[in-house]
Amino acid sequence: MPTLVGFMLQHSGNQSVQASLDRFFTSLGGHAHVVRGATKSALCQARRKLKASALHALNRLWVDGWHAQDFYARWQGLRVVAADGTCLRLPRWGENVQAFGAGPCKDGSAVMARAVALLSVATGQFLDVRLGAYEQGERALLMGALDALRADDVLVLDRGYPAWWLFAALQARKLNFCARIDACGWPDVARLLRSSAREVVLTHRLLPATRQAVLALGLPCPETIQVRLVKVTLPNGHIEVLATSLVDTERYRADTFSALYARRWAIEEAFKTIKHRLHIEGWSGELPQAIEQDVVAKILMHNITEALCEKAQQALPADICNTSRVNHAYALTHLHALIVAWIGSNADALHRVLDAAVSLIGRTRDKIRPGRSFERKHRVGGAQRPRRAYR
Repeated sequence: MPTLVGFMLQHSGNQSVQASLDRFFTSLGGHAHVVRGATKSALCQARRKLKASALHALNRLWVDGWHAQDFYARWQGLRVVAADGTCLRLPRWGENVQAFGAGPCKDGSAVMARAVALLSVATGQFLDVRLGAYEQGERALLMGALDALRADDVLVLDRGYPAWWLFAALQARKLNFCARIDACGWPDVARLLRSSAREVVLTHRLLPATRQAVLALGLPCPETIQVRLVKVTLPNGHIEVLATSLVDTERYRADTFSALYARRWAIEEAFKTIKHRLHIEGWSGELPQAIEQDVVAKILMHNITEALCEKAQQALPADICNTSRVNHAYALTHLHALIVAWIGSNADALHRVLDAAVSLIGRTRDKIRPGRSFERKHRVGGAQRPRRAYR
């Protein structure tokens, strides 16, 4: 199993599976020439015996161990966790249509899955990821990932998530949240935007249907919940409203929420890394079980790389650390050697590879340019990124 998991961790979707297998087993055996250590068929047979839940558990073990060091910055004493979803294009096999639905065109011509992930913003670690059908809502997928959260977290959500049943469910689980909320369909938000007030604390009576939705999740649901609405001003002057369970106005001042919500952008960058740098849609297997394995493996690969970058950043002198940051894309190139050393069960070799990787990553840096931003380009037809051709 370590060899199988190790291969899946270091495999990149921009390389053919057989070429990746040959490279992996050549390095693992220390050969001077390319060897055929395993075939694609052998990989397919081996991964059938591995449940995706084992990779989920491995990622949880990694994340818990990394956060146990408690070295990361917090917001008002809380760990900031961002949640968001993305879509993944899948091979057009009948098994995938059955597992994930017929896709946006409803005819199986473009099979897609929906994924929702939780990211610890300060450490760049994915706490969890949930995969579901394209038609499945992100809120429902989010509920399946909430076990990864703690009482000292604050969950930051984009404007696609707000719903009274979700707010009630999060409060029932004693989880803090902060979500961007639009005026459309929310009269209280519209009134706040029209008023001169900076914030308001609401006591909202839940509708019977809303309470039933929460009770159906196996959670207790009161008749009323308290939610605080806070107006924030974006750098472009636009005014938005955030809904939060943090109703203590003295401890959590209104003028601090703009910076809190801005941290949510970290998960957008993390998804970009997963898709563009790790080529997650270049699947090493094309059926539902293999697809979920690949997704969690790429999440764990991203987490290990972020840890390497953090170690390299901490080792930099203070004057350099404040003006530069290590190149995360370059750090991904070192994971292959780390995985090979780990599977080899040679602690000395692993330490040498780790030290060399951290040193090289620390010498590959980018300048920090405060306040640098670019206008977002919204193109018709979705994200324009390289796609694998499916026949």
